[in-house]
Amino acid sequence: MQFIRDNFAEITVILFIIVTILLLMILSFNRYFVKYFSNKKFQINTSYQVDAASQEKQFVISIFNKNINDVRISGFGYVYQNQNIDFYKNYLVAEDLPKDHKIVIPSRDFIFAKIDVLTLKTIISDINRGDTSVRSLKVFVTDSQGLTAQSRAKAVRKQLHYHLEKDRIERLIKIKEQKRRVKADEALFKQQKRIERNVHRKEIWGKMFLKVKGVFRNKSK
Repeated sequence: MQFIRDNFAEITVILFIIVTILLLMILSFNRYFVKYFSNKKFQINTSYQVDAASQEKQFVISIFNKNINDVRISGFGYVYQNQNIDFYKNYLVAEDLPKDHKIVIPSRDFIFAKIDVLTLKTIISDINRGDTSVRSLKVFVTDSQGLTAQSRAKAVRKQLHYHLEKDRIERLIKIKEQKRRVKADEALFKQQKRIERNVHRKEIWGKMFLKVKGVFRNKSK
């Protein structure tokens, strides 16, 4: 006891440090287990598809519930540059469901949502501010408890980059074509002006010639 009294301040500091380290370890393990069980609950995939009949191009998000219980989800979509692009409400509209409808995925079952290519491409382009390179893209789903599962969306990222680059090339071609048309119009305008000047010059010379001819005719009389 005398030892504790003599070293009370030092022991208090050491205990405080130990408790702090233990709390940090507990928080770290808690985050790990939350993420682990969240990812185990869902299997989420996304792909690029083309409808053979309609030729419609679209992205598809598939969410599988691997849990033994039914799961209600509160959001799903893509994560790009730390921004969630949520298509939960779009899904309700597409499926003609009420705005306050709760999406529940039964155990061992799945849902899939079709994402319009143009819609996602426009959002990514706005975030990029015109840049065609698409950086890390992930697909996510969040359940009603706030647990989020994510996975990489490599196929969608490649398609977005392809479409954005294609749009950029098409814009450049249009700009070049517009410049070519402007130059062609300017050249045509200049040519017309030259023709008009030549015609005007010929008319002046013709009038002068007639006047001179008339003077000589009067003198001959």
